[in-house]
Amino acid sequence: MDNWLQKDAVVRVVSLILAFVMWLFVVNEQNPPDVRTIMVMPELRNVPTGFVLTEDIKPVAVKLRGRRNDLYATGAAEIGAFIDLGEAEEGEGVYPIQLTTMPDNLQVIQITPREVTIKLEAVIQKQLPVELIKRGTPANSYAAGEPVLNPVQVLVEGPRSRVVNAARAVVRLDMEGVKDNLLVSVPVQILDSKGAPAAEGLKIKPEVIEVSLPVARLPAKIVPIQPQVVGEPAEGFKVAQVLVEPSTIIVSGPAAMLAEVTSVTTLPFDISGASSTQSGDVRVVLPQDVRAEVERAKVTVIIEARTVQRTLDNVDVKIRDIGDKLEGEVNPKNVKVTLTGLYQTINRLNTGDVVAYVSAQDLAAGEHELTVRLVLPDGVRQVGVEPSKVKVNLKEIPPKTE
Repeated sequence: MDNWLQKDAVVRVVSLILAFVMWLFVVNEQNPPDVRTIMVMPELRNVPTGFVLTEDIKPVAVKLRGRRNDLYATGAAEIGAFIDLGEAEEGEGVYPIQLTTMPDNLQVIQITPREVTIKLEAVIQKQLPVELIKRGTPANSYAAGEPVLNPVQVLVEGPRSRVVNAARAVVRLDMEGVKDNLLVSVPVQILDSKGAPAAEGLKIKPEVIEVSLPVARLPAKIVPIQPQVVGEPAEGFKVAQVLVEPSTIIVSGPAAMLAEVTSVTTLPFDISGASSTQSGDVRVVLPQDVRAEVERAKVTVIIEARTVQRTLDNVDVKIRDIGDKLEGEVNPKNVKVTLTGLYQTINRLNTGDVVAYVSAQDLAAGEHELTVRLVLPDGVRQVGVEPSKVKVNLKEIPPKTE
């Protein structure tokens, strides 16, 4: 037995077997079998001409088994996953995930999901007329003519559902403050029937439209502004004066229209129930196609208390300054008095607030014709007294008998 082991060939074979056993041990310890899942984006193959996907496909999970080193040396690029759409038709369909290339030292355990739902839509085209939406206005005394669009239609291309919803093709032109002719290229925007931006994924041919807009200076003239005041002030008050600033305005427009404009008005300025001066900024009203340098005017309505007249009947006439030994009678005993003053004052007067009298100073007994005088409250003025003179009969007072 010992002699057999001493042979060189036997020693070599035993050494190789031991080395192989050690290698297996090391491999199993350092690079054991393992499982790994890799996310792979499937490739679409044989997509029918004239069709597009309406939704993006998602990656699938490919579960692999193999040695750890081999698993982690493999990425999504080394795994060939695809979906064959050679038999696909328009609409939704379920298609299997297929694998082409796979490293020999790895084994596929599972693909999740195994099938995917794909919706295909036919690519169609639709022509839409181009609408111009103008924003702003040219500078004062300038007007814009009819715009010219080139081209006047666009071609919209994309998935059927998106093209069907495309209702309008619009371009927007800003004219604010322009004084010269415009020639600009404006991007086209596609809108749906509700005026909202259409879904993405549409091709527009062409994407920009050339817009030409003539701009010219208009004839102009100066006309007065006539404020329009409505309503009545509070009782006892009146409109004393109406002012407007500016009092004149420069208007411009087509010559034929401008020839008929001799003045412009404001929107109604309401003073109903006012008892003091009122003012406010009011929009100026312009005829169609006529423009102005200013849009608003300041209207001031000066309101004052109203002065009125009032007549009081049966105001008693009294005798003043009569001598100590005299007494007298007045004929007639009362008069009619007409007064003037502010409404609030005059309206509150009664006969007791007015004193009518005649002065008998230095007069002797007998009949006299005297002028009636008045004592009036503050703010009240005399207009007339009827009659203005009365007869006064003065008599001596008889002595008292004991």
